[in-house]
Amino acid sequence: MTQIEVLFFDGCPSWQHAWAALGTVLVESRCEASVRLRDVTTMAPEELDGFAGSPTIRVDGVDLFGYAGPVVMACRRYEHNDGQGWPSLEALRARLDTARERVAPSA
Repeated sequence: MTQIEVLFFDGCPSWQHAWAALGTVLVESRCEASVRLRDVTTMAPEELDGFAGSPTIRVDGVDLFGYAGPVVMACRRYEHNDGQGWPSLEALRARLDTARERVAPSA
């Protein structure tokens, strides 16, 4: 089963928009996944590898939007969504579809 995590810290309010948008897309797509909301201030340092700021969405441990750099302890901006602090519904749909294909390619 696909594992999805939304990583956040409380000082950055955009995670709530990302959480709601992710929920909308998962319900629409009827995606079966284990979904967790994780406060990075309670995580071990090694679990933060690739954390691109709050909110970061990971699918099976991989940043959904391709970030693979050093840990960023700041509010994240999604340029495709006019610099908002959360991804657009369209981008979430497309990225989740790509992530699912990567895990279970169609025959």
